[in-house]
Amino acid sequence: MEHPSISIRWNTVLVEVLGRASEEEDAEDGEDVDLDAPVQMVVRGARLRDVYTEEESVIEAEALFVAIGHTPATSFLEGIVEFNPDHAGYVLTKGTSTHTSLAGVFACGDVSDSVYRQAITSAGSGAAAALDAERWLSEEGLGNEEADFEAELLAELMADGPGEEDAGGYNAYEDAGGRIEGMKESIASEL
Repeated sequence: MEHPSISIRWNTVLVEVLGRASEEEDAEDGEDVDLDAPVQMVVRGARLRDVYTEEESVIEAEALFVAIGHTPATSFLEGIVEFNPDHAGYVLTKGTSTHTSLAGVFACGDVSDSVYRQAITSAGSGAAAALDAERWLSEEGLGNEEADFEAELLAELMADGPGEEDAGGYNAYEDAGGRIEGMKESIASEL
């Protein structure tokens, strides 16, 4: 972690990113300036605060990277589900699934992944949790009421369908003049 161009500030929070207009250095005296044009800002430094001493400092920089740390927001689940004994704050899941110790509660992403902790893996993990939850609901007989309603409606419509005289149903080709008419001649000759 030692590099002459990199300075790590532990236990420090970013108070303010300091900037300057990108044209500030390049503007020449007497040059016309469009006051309505958006001002392009560039980083010139940062104001930092030590979280223990509350002391503020300013550093000069042309770029900065802020590592925000990572503490899962899971305290509301204490006493409800089991936590990973090796990684404080992370919800324990069963195997490679998103199931927790409490049936019907699923954990994914940053609350259960102590290894990758990245947005893209959390999105995939969220999709897995949705599938696990859907399967659990189906197994518990708590399904998709909308799909049940659609199935019942479709059954009613089928029961109220055409009588025996209309059993053939509607044929759009017959309304268009028969099967052969309207087709390309080369296809019609093959039939």
